[in-house]
Amino acid sequence: MAREKMTKTKIDGIYWYKQKGKKKFAYRYKYYDSSNKRREKTERNFDTIEKAERALIEVKAAILDGNASFVENDNLTVEQLNEIYIEANKTNWKPTSERNHIYVMDKYVLGSIGRIKIKSVNNLIIQRELIDPLINEGFKEGTLLSIYRRVNAIFSFAVKNEFLDRKRFTSPNLKKATESIKRNALTINEVTEILEIARTKYKITHYTCLSLLFLTGMRVGELRALQWETDIDFENNLIHINKTKDRFGSRSPKTKNSYRKFPMNESIKSILLDYRKWYEEIMESCNFRNPEGHVIITYAGEPIGERYLKRIIDLICERENITYFTPHFLRHTFVTIQLSNNIPVSTVAALVGDTPETIYKVYAHSFAKDEVHASNLMDEIINLSSFEKTKEIKK
Repeated sequence: MAREKMTKTKIDGIYWYKQKGKKKFAYRYKYYDSSNKRREKTERNFDTIEKAERALIEVKAAILDGNASFVENDNLTVEQLNEIYIEANKTNWKPTSERNHIYVMDKYVLGSIGRIKIKSVNNLIIQRELIDPLINEGFKEGTLLSIYRRVNAIFSFAVKNEFLDRKRFTSPNLKKATESIKRNALTINEVTEILEIARTKYKITHYTCLSLLFLTGMRVGELRALQWETDIDFENNLIHINKTKDRFGSRSPKTKNSYRKFPMNESIKSILLDYRKWYEEIMESCNFRNPEGHVIITYAGEPIGERYLKRIIDLICERENITYFTPHFLRHTFVTIQLSNNIPVSTVAALVGDTPETIYKVYAHSFAKDEVHASNLMDEIINLSSFEKTKEIKK
């Protein structure tokens, strides 16, 4: 196809041409980059000469301000930026972090806005092209925020590394999104009921999993990664938590705080010893299915899968008419109970593999009654009478 003939206008660097019978405008601008190499920046398809001139002025201003990189990356798309972002973070990310980022971006973001130039991404694009379609599919508020944070991260990276002068969008409007389910920690009565139902009506693996999550505050991935030989120490009454497991296999934890030795109390020890007897019976015929000796297995002798616990909890909640909860709520409940019984934050953090700062941030509501108690304590220490007007002291 023949390229349109460019005709100079009265404005230096601005040209006009015909496209399907319509008059269009473009600009050309020659400059030197940071390596003192001669370059030319062009852009077409402007409807008016004023729009072309305004765009050219922005290019000139960027170069005069020493921001030639903005101009050089002018045609960079969201998809291309994401590839650069991944490459730049590979050495710092855990394999799971990289895989999760790629999964979310590929599944929810790049199909919608991947081919759009980063300089064109504004509030309208984010809302109309990315967020609203997901809202219409029934995505919850929390999930949408998680997706948005990844988009925001790559654009912050673009600004920091001078691919872009600034972000042109802010947080999206999520008023029409389905509100995420919010539950406080389970009560002792609720946990007792759930565990008793699991013990008497379901399989020993189900009961053992739920009990251990509640009694230790472990993450599901940490429970799945446990191995008899290296992690369960009956002699010293310790559980060694030093890895996690997801759909890609076992790996080291993300942070050093996750490495810990959990003291095995009598309840935990009793549950594990009972479970070990059943485990050994299963392994007599199915040992080949669990060569690495993972603690938690199915009745077929295989290590449990990533969604095993969620499916079990969903089943119990539906059959037994129990208010829905997730495996993480058992960890949440463990922490809340410890804090409500005045166990020091540093101790609780060490037990669950978090930092004290995280405990303070996530479980701030658990400290509210302590703050009230602390304030009321001052009433007990000193009793002040109401202020009454008295005669002024003469000087």
